[in-house]
Amino acid sequence: MKRYSWIISALIIVILLVAVEMTIISNASTQEIKEKVVYVKVSVDKDTIITEDMLELREISREAVHPSALRRMDEAISMRARIDIEAEEMLLKAKLIPSEDDIIKAEDTSKRLICVELRIDQANAWQLKEDKYVDIIFVPNSLEQGENSPGAAGLIDVAPSKGVKILKNVRIAGIFDEDAKQTDIREADSVPKYVSFEVTAEQAIFLAYAKNCGRLELSAIPG
Repeated sequence: MKRYSWIISALIIVILLVAVEMTIISNASTQEIKEKVVYVKVSVDKDTIITEDMLELREISREAVHPSALRRMDEAISMRARIDIEAEEMLLKAKLIPSEDDIIKAEDTSKRLICVELRIDQANAWQLKEDKYVDIIFVPNSLEQGENSPGAAGLIDVAPSKGVKILKNVRIAGIFDEDAKQTDIREADSVPKYVSFEVTAEQAIFLAYAKNCGRLELSAIPG
């Protein structure tokens, strides 16, 4: 009789352990994975500039997060509403566009913009600002590449024997960081990386050629 009691007790313990294990597995499988996304606290009219006080981060189920939802508030701050946005709405990238202040434009509508990446050894270029005029010096990889470069207004041969040329009086339309966002050299955390120039169609062709066939340097009088 004692033997049967021991067997029954063992079976009860095994059943209890299995029940506990199944409960743990069930709870783990039903536990929601959550993510933080940006929501709009108030109604935002079209063309309104987004400010921090309009936004909040909410933690919701991952399954409810839209693929293009913003995860950080700084991605939206200073952007402009493309359309009306309702209060308590999850904020999507498609509903925002850069504010007018962040849009780089050519002063002369007959010209266009072209972007150039400068190296760290051209640190003096980062002392320049938007709307300043500079000379762009093209140092080709070879004499042949210098001689075969496209012509453009304002382009001068500096050292014909080496193919070096200079493009005079080019306006800086904007300076950008490594994330392609407009930056300001006066900001401590700003790291400039690209310069956008306002040029004619022929000058744009020359710069596109020069970027791939040599080195570009900027020259300007300080002040």
